[in-house]
Amino acid sequence: MQQRKNDAPESHPWTVFAAEAEVRVLPGGDTQVLKRLKAGERVSGTLYRDSRTDEEWLVARLDGQHVYLQLCTLMRVHPGFAPVNGNLPIGAEFVNRWWGIPTTYEPNDLVALEAPYIIEDGKEYRLRAEAADAVKRMVDAAAGDEIILRVVSSYRSGEYQRGLFEKACRKDGAAQRYSARPGHSEHQLGTAVDICDLKQEHAFEHSFQDTKEGEWLTANAGRFGFRRSYTDANTEETGYISEPWHWRYWGKDITT
Repeated sequence: MQQRKNDAPESHPWTVFAAEAEVRVLPGGDTQVLKRLKAGERVSGTLYRDSRTDEEWLVARLDGQHVYLQLCTLMRVHPGFAPVNGNLPIGAEFVNRWWGIPTTYEPNDLVALEAPYIIEDGKEYRLRAEAADAVKRMVDAAAGDEIILRVVSSYRSGEYQRGLFEKACRKDGAAQRYSARPGHSEHQLGTAVDICDLKQEHAFEHSFQDTKEGEWLTANAGRFGFRRSYTDANTEETGYISEPWHWRYWGKDITT
């Protein structure tokens, strides 16, 4: 199963989602700020990765000169999903570090997962109805093999993702590769789940892939329409670190 083809032009505009985006003469936080763009303003350009810091920048041409904007202040909606009329078709969405969906998008068929499928009773975990049914069947099948799985994260709104992203950048800097900008997270699709073992001993840890739970998912998740999104092999394609706990529902058996 492959990601939806990225057939959009690289020059497609980015939108400032942060309170403001600094326009600098050169990449780097210690360079001159020429102006500031406000939230909602749009700008086009090409991507540049600073090899010294691994931070990404947008190189744009404003007021007759080349300038740099931190990519961590910008998001970009794939033109195939702007505007969104109703729910996006499951499996057709294209979401990665550089292409996203509108931050306001929220599926209208979200349903709550209940115990025993969730890790924390009383906390809300929602998925699109079809994905929720699939994850329940998968967890039940695992239990039949004496493997206990629990959902530890599910749908996230664009606004909630903004808070997580800003927290991650404060903690680990703008070059961090584990938290997505709002609009760029598969969780906003309502079809992605983070899964852990019952005791949460390997929750959100790379070691999860070597547990019996992780190995069961690798061998069986495809039968229920789930695919691991972020692997050791596709970090350049997706822009994110390997996440053996993150599984996305694609809408059908994808074992073939």
